[in-house]
Amino acid sequence: MKHTLRIGLSLLFFLLLGGHAMAATEHRVALVIGNNDYQNIVKLEKAVNDANAVAAELRKVGFEVQVYNNIGQKKMNQAINEFVQKVSAGGVGVFFFAGHGLQINNQNFLVPVDMDTPRDTADVADQAISVPVLQDKLADAKAKYTLLVLDACRNNPLPKKAGRSIGSTRGLAMTNSPSGQTVLYSAGANQEALDSLGNNDKSPNGLFTREFLPTISQPGISSTEALKKTRSMVIQKAKSVGHEQQPAIYDQTDGDFYFVSGPAPAQASASASAPGNTTTVVQAVDPKAIELSFWDSIKDSKQAADYQDYLTKYPNGQFAPLASRRVAAMSQTVSRSSDAAPAPYAPSAVASSEPTQVAMGAAPPPPPPPAASSGGSMASKLEEQGKMNNLKVTDLRATKRDNLLRIQAEITNLSTGNQQLYYRFKWLDQDGFTVWEDEPWKPMIVYGNQKQVINVVSPTFKATDFRLQLQSPDNRGNN
Repeated sequence: MKHTLRIGLSLLFFLLLGGHAMAATEHRVALVIGNNDYQNIVKLEKAVNDANAVAAELRKVGFEVQVYNNIGQKKMNQAINEFVQKVSAGGVGVFFFAGHGLQINNQNFLVPVDMDTPRDTADVADQAISVPVLQDKLADAKAKYTLLVLDACRNNPLPKKAGRSIGSTRGLAMTNSPSGQTVLYSAGANQEALDSLGNNDKSPNGLFTREFLPTISQPGISSTEALKKTRSMVIQKAKSVGHEQQPAIYDQTDGDFYFVSGPAPAQASASASAPGNTTTVVQAVDPKAIELSFWDSIKDSKQAADYQDYLTKYPNGQFAPLASRRVAAMSQTVSRSSDAAPAPYAPSAVASSEPTQVAMGAAPPPPPPPAASSGGSMASKLEEQGKMNNLKVTDLRATKRDNLLRIQAEITNLSTGNQQLYYRFKWLDQDGFTVWEDEPWKPMIVYGNQKQVINVVSPTFKATDFRLQLQSPDNRGNN
């Protein structure tokens, strides 16, 4: 019976993920490049070490790895084309590059060691490797999943021409990932990645890679989780030397990628550990997401039994107190006891069509609305990563209904051309502490002289405040 239940649960998880199961037998290929010895621009010290260390870890977890050190443009293109061919028609690929990168007109380029000192931006496009072109090749190859890790967010290595820099002076620009691709950057947009934490730093690897390496062989850690763990350590260590470095993720996938699958021990088949056996491993479904889906399906119900079902399945769930109050309120309504105390949560409140709503920046009406609705101006709710030139948040509203925050943000494009925007929300409690894991960046196109509206519901009732984080490729750096 237990064996049948495990099979049923595995099938359910497979269906929930739309069939995105990672099989141990699938073709897993990695291309790893580390460039130190640049012939005409500033040399690097740790890129080759970073590449070799990552290649070794990927081999340990079952990847067919091709690693190249200090290669020129022709060899880089050749290696990339071979890599694309190997992951075509449903393969899984990881591309890792450590070396110099350049940002030209919001497009990123990876620099081969034999690039001549360019006279203008056109020279860079002719001699370097375009990241968007690489992504397009992988998309055309119909790879099942590809992960690009770019540890190339360093200072612009090119000398100034006539007092002006060729390309952005710092870091790389944001990317617009095609479907089925995840891109990890060693630093956020227009930030510089550190190779060293100071003169006493004896590590053979750069800051990002040394923190990223342990996550590759850790079972049950998705690429998104790996970055979150890495980012936390990188941010902390970079701040210790007065530097800002926040690794970034741009994700256009439906599920998560795992370097090493790690199903719960109770779900593991005894035969899975037998030598020579091949096991299909299904990606784990986020239990919080399943619980939230359950709650969303009943939150407007007028039947106490629905809330009781939720409490039976999730006795300590994040909505358990609210569900308990609704059961109690509905029970009191049915009993119609005239001398009973008022219900702690009246059924009429559940169906209320007038939620508390306040426009950020406007004076809140008395009495003060709960938590997030009462706090601060519009500007206090926004975190722009770089000053945005053409996009502006022109309205921001918070509504609280069923104990969940509902946010509506209006984004206006002040220019005539279409603008790319990336956004995510940070969910906080009343003391300003984070109550939900960092979300991946979500892309949005805002058409010329038009407005777009973002509507989102908080993932937990613990969120009483929020910050809307924004990035645009047209940002001007803060420095």
